[in-house]
Amino acid sequence: MNDTELDQLLDTWHAPAAPRSLRDGLRARFPPAERPGFVRPLRWALAIAFASIALAVVTLAIGQAAQSVDSYGDLPVVRFVYRLYENFLQGREARRAERIVAKIRESEPKVYVDGRVISPLQFAPATTMDVLVPEEGVYSISLYRYMGLRTADGRPTGWVEAGHVHANMIEFQAGSKQVRVICNQPIVDNDRPVFAMRRR
Repeated sequence: MNDTELDQLLDTWHAPAAPRSLRDGLRARFPPAERPGFVRPLRWALAIAFASIALAVVTLAIGQAAQSVDSYGDLPVVRFVYRLYENFLQGREARRAERIVAKIRESEPKVYVDGRVISPLQFAPATTMDVLVPEEGVYSISLYRYMGLRTADGRPTGWVEAGHVHANMIEFQAGSKQVRVICNQPIVDNDRPVFAMRRR
């Protein structure tokens, strides 16, 4: 049988119609087609309208407030945002200093004053460590970067930048003495300042 004879045979054959139950069962397996509606676009339009109104009200309020003050820095909203930002920076710096102090604890630090080994570091609360410096007294040191080195009312905090930390070594000046703390592993990737305060 060649292709022409096969085509003629197939033309004479009529397949029976599919039963309705087969069609209904196949349709039931597919999710129903969604009808286009306006609910979702309406929600987006309302959200955009609400955001636009809120932005306009805030802009108007800041504009009116700015007319009654000398500069934008005097606005309560600006001062509040600035304080939030400062608190964020100080919190991040405190966490970084805590991580470095934790590394120092784990690295068997040895303390040298003018090249001589002295008593070990004493770890105090938060991010401070105490060093007993012969003939000078007890010094607290910290790797926390003290912002401005002044209290909120403008007085000095007592902390002064006295040296730096590099790789596995902390160096600072305690009165007339040079203090070095050497660890058995690196504790920082980049140089950082060291702050000191004489306790007694």
